[in-house]
Amino acid sequence: MNAWFDRFVEALDGSAQLGAPPLTREEAALVLELAAQAARAAGARQFAPLAAYLAGRGLSGGDVDERLRGLQHACDAARRAGPAGEPLGLD
Repeated sequence: MNAWFDRFVEALDGSAQLGAPPLTREEAALVLELAAQAARAAGARQFAPLAAYLAGRGLSGGDVDERLRGLQHACDAARRAGPAGEPLGLD
């Protein structure tokens, strides 16, 4: 998708990827949407990367269409989750 991500995956020595397919532009757009929804709904931006991580952990298998559907579902779930009510306390 992008040379920076190619270098990042290479720097990880592939160990974190375990044969995962490359990130598509559609996936990238949905991950960014998920992060935005999580931050807005929760009221704190630190929820964004953690929500994206949790969604990615559950969606690492499957084909592109399954991942895209899963990411869209995660965006909807983040929106429905609403305000966090309290900070994570991970400053």
